[in-house]
Amino acid sequence: MDKELIDWKTSAWKHPKRVAWYNKRTQENWMTNRLKNRVEVDLCTHYAVGPRVLDVGIGTGRGSLPLAQAGLEVTGVDSSQAMLDHTSRLAGVTPITLLCRDLADLGFADGEFDTVMSLNVLVHFPHWREILEEWQRVVRPGGRILFDIHSQDHEDAACAAKGLPPRPDASSGDFMHYMSRLRVAEVVETANILGLRIAAVVPYAGLFAGDNTNLWLTGTQAEGLHFHRLLSWLTSDNLLLEFALFVEQQVFAHLTTRVTGRMMLVLDNVADAAANQAWLERDLRLNAILAAGVGAPLAEQVPAFDAAWRERLNQMLDYPRNRVLLHLLLSAWRDFPGRLDLSAFLDPRHALILETWRRQDEMDLLATRIPRDLAALPEVAAILRHADVPLMGGLDYDLTRELLSKTLHAFD
Repeated sequence: MDKELIDWKTSAWKHPKRVAWYNKRTQENWMTNRLKNRVEVDLCTHYAVGPRVLDVGIGTGRGSLPLAQAGLEVTGVDSSQAMLDHTSRLAGVTPITLLCRDLADLGFADGEFDTVMSLNVLVHFPHWREILEEWQRVVRPGGRILFDIHSQDHEDAACAAKGLPPRPDASSGDFMHYMSRLRVAEVVETANILGLRIAAVVPYAGLFAGDNTNLWLTGTQAEGLHFHRLLSWLTSDNLLLEFALFVEQQVFAHLTTRVTGRMMLVLDNVADAAANQAWLERDLRLNAILAAGVGAPLAEQVPAFDAAWRERLNQMLDYPRNRVLLHLLLSAWRDFPGRLDLSAFLDPRHALILETWRRQDEMDLLATRIPRDLAALPEVAAILRHADVPLMGGLDYDLTRELLSKTLHAFD
């Protein structure tokens, strides 16, 4: 099954028309693409070390062309010549070496590169350990490997909390929707076996995900048309984009792989099992704090959540659309085990507004649920029928208004 999946995924991107479609999709300013590109390219730029960089599965060069333009010596490999041709056109006069190679059989000398990077590639393949071993071979001692992968920790935690079914794996035969997912414990174990040190594990894609949606958003206000409509403003609203980047880069990135569905792994080619164990223990402590709720211990565990961070957060929340985005996200984070709530970090003016909105939402949910629950009771349903016609559909608006005004006193 794995071989069939690998062959299918490898051949899927070789047709020029599909490559052109992919390039258009990654470049167009639509929905969250602008945010996704900024987050992923910033991660590649921040963590790559040079001067010799190998981009495996370079695609159309989204992650490494900025490095080549900055003067690094970039080599890109891909199994699709159509992808390489497209990258060559995009590179123009920027020096870059492009070769048609297999991601698990690179054909380079040992230790030839300072960094091996790969963006949106390993998520498609089940033989990640074999691939990682080959990537390590071509990185010099002390060099770096960085790539993104989906988080099985996120899948485990969110599915258990929400009662959701797991998404398809390779055994399902659904090659189109297969995504490779790892637990950080597996990453630590493999890093120790290969002699790699965890330099960073960066959770991201809490707001954008494509087919690998953030499961904590399921069934909350951070889901559906109204949320997607808000995210669509990322194409033109720079203040909203700045805040979304802050949420991705200064909130999710400092938490754990249970919080979002994707992570960037940064591994140094240095054996250091003690450092890997220390990283894992810190991750376990942070998960325990998140499960217990937010407060001072979280701020102590995440030094980035300091006074300057709080000041920047509250300044950005002065913009109304940013407050709405945070409000919708908080409706999802309240479902996180314990509770993931940023109210401890908010100035009173913002805390009051967001708490008022939260109470109003709860009131709305209660006022709309009561008529539905009443109509479902057999004895009530019998009363609300005339000539075998159910009448509740014409009464629920009036009943909701009465509940809001006379029982919940929403308009006082």
